[in-house]
Amino acid sequence: MNGIVAAGDRLTALAGAHALRLGGNAFDAAVAAVFAACTAEPALTSCGGGGFLLSHEAGGGNTLYDFFVNVPSGRCENVDFYPVYVDFGSTVQEFHIGCGSIAVPGTISGLLSVHRERGRLPLEDVLSKAIEYAERGVELSDLQRSFVLLLKEIFTATESSRRVYAPIFKGERFSNRDFASFLRSLVDEGERPFYSGSIADAICKMCSENGGMITKEDLSGYSVCRREPLRFRFRDYEVLTNPPPSTGGILIAFTLKLLEDRDLGEWGSLKHLKFLIEALSVTSTFRLEAVDGNPHDEALASLIANAELVGRFKGILSDRVDLWGNTTHVSVVDGEGNAVSVTTTNGEGSGWIAPGTGIMLNNMMGEEDLNPSGFFRWPSGVRLPSMMSPTVVLKGGKPVLCLGSAGSNRIRSAIVQVILNSLVFGMSLPESVKAPRLHYERGTVYVEPGFPEGVIAEVERHYKVVLFSDRSLFFGGVQAVSGDLEAAGDDRRGGYVVRVQA
Repeated sequence: MNGIVAAGDRLTALAGAHALRLGGNAFDAAVAAVFAACTAEPALTSCGGGGFLLSHEAGGGNTLYDFFVNVPSGRCENVDFYPVYVDFGSTVQEFHIGCGSIAVPGTISGLLSVHRERGRLPLEDVLSKAIEYAERGVELSDLQRSFVLLLKEIFTATESSRRVYAPIFKGERFSNRDFASFLRSLVDEGERPFYSGSIADAICKMCSENGGMITKEDLSGYSVCRREPLRFRFRDYEVLTNPPPSTGGILIAFTLKLLEDRDLGEWGSLKHLKFLIEALSVTSTFRLEAVDGNPHDEALASLIANAELVGRFKGILSDRVDLWGNTTHVSVVDGEGNAVSVTTTNGEGSGWIAPGTGIMLNNMMGEEDLNPSGFFRWPSGVRLPSMMSPTVVLKGGKPVLCLGSAGSNRIRSAIVQVILNSLVFGMSLPESVKAPRLHYERGTVYVEPGFPEGVIAEVERHYKVVLFSDRSLFFGGVQAVSGDLEAAGDDRRGGYVVRVQA
């Protein structure tokens, strides 16, 4: 089938394209790509984490598959939970890992649900490249290897993780035969062993003996949620993105609503940057006032349609402007007009391997941005909120843009900027993704090189500025495709595009 795949790595994109060449649709390709990414992008995703898939079907149906992680129900006095520090060059981030950082994973259940309900190929064909990569091994790209080295403290935290990832640190070809065997078992047994069988038993035993919190009931009770995407208008377009309880989508929507009727001038101009920075700042205020404490409130999505509320914050934006004077993403569109945007993550990894599977388990309970009120404050069993925001932009009911990003709290700013670059500033899709980015966070503006020096000097009059010396993975990794089969892979995180023509 004709189609195009934009993914976080060449091997990931090739796996998705392989599914298309076998006659699969965009859903087969996306599922194939994500399973393959677990070996090709080991620092960025894993079957031990969670994610979201936004589905736009050629016939017009739209579904958001939520297979993000749940808060575990177990509690222990001596929880295995501790900080590690990762140096991104221009900034240092603190993460928390350990057996107590593991939340209930959903990726396996989510991807298999999408395949059963939307796929066309046999699962054996969909998984063929992922199995090949894991069994025969792959030569990781220099960039993917550097990501693992960046997180070395996590990937060598336990005996089992040291054993799985030792080839990478030795500079050897990376294979994961336990993972290959696990993938083969999915063809015959599905997800049952992982959630209610022998693997579930082993995970729970590991947690109970090592300061973790996942119970058998947590795993057996896990379910994929199918949601209506959050919909909103931006100028002449309809945008579909991730709805609550995830917070990334509503924050993207809010920022774009603030900017929809503004003249942003030329890209990189003072007018452009001051409106963008202040819109991100005002959105942060909106997040604190209306979102962080209520992500599971069903009425939260309706705030975007509340003209009075949005108008109040637009007024704040005007006042502020006047003062101036680890994660990966796959986007696929096929020749039938199906569009799939899927973002998955393992956080940075907990350091613990699900016994016998070769699967690094997540550290979502240790992600500060997912726990804004403090660690271990969420009630047991609830979905953790997330910044991940697979997004599809429609015009006349047809996909114009299908995109998403990695990058933790920078996901929303990266997606907003690519949408603006493409739809407002008229850049091509590769130009939109490659253009320099900025990010606002807690009174600081982080900036990539490439903006006019005079404009950045003006920004520095109003905010603390951290100017990066080069384009950086800190600013996310946007993988984007268009309805006319144009695509862009973000080279900040090794992005790659493969076009398939039957």
